[in-house]
Amino acid sequence: MNQVTINGSSITLNQSLIEKQKLDMPAIAAILGLHARKLALYAEMAEAEEFSLEAYGRELRDIEYALQREWKFPQTAKYHRFWEAPRCTCPKMDNEEHYGTAYAIIDKACPVHGENEYE
Repeated sequence: MNQVTINGSSITLNQSLIEKQKLDMPAIAAILGLHARKLALYAEMAEAEEFSLEAYGRELRDIEYALQREWKFPQTAKYHRFWEAPRCTCPKMDNEEHYGTAYAIIDKACPVHGENEYE
């Protein structure tokens, strides 16, 4: 099955999208591996020291770009759901409303995204 579970959280890949994108087994395995790392990062972030959260945020961003590459999608931050990261204080509802656009609202005091622009 095209599913990964880490620390009680699961991700199941969309079979229709796999077929539409004509993904082969190595690509599916890579996507599952990336999702496993992302779920593990989420668990680590929940327990991490605040000073290390920005580095976790950068790693999550890199994983999102890698997922887009493996799914054969354009690599763009406008489809990253960065505000879902544990301990992120960026506005959830505002970013949900702007999802898929070039607009992102970053809380300058966010321990994950902070002073850095998310791109």
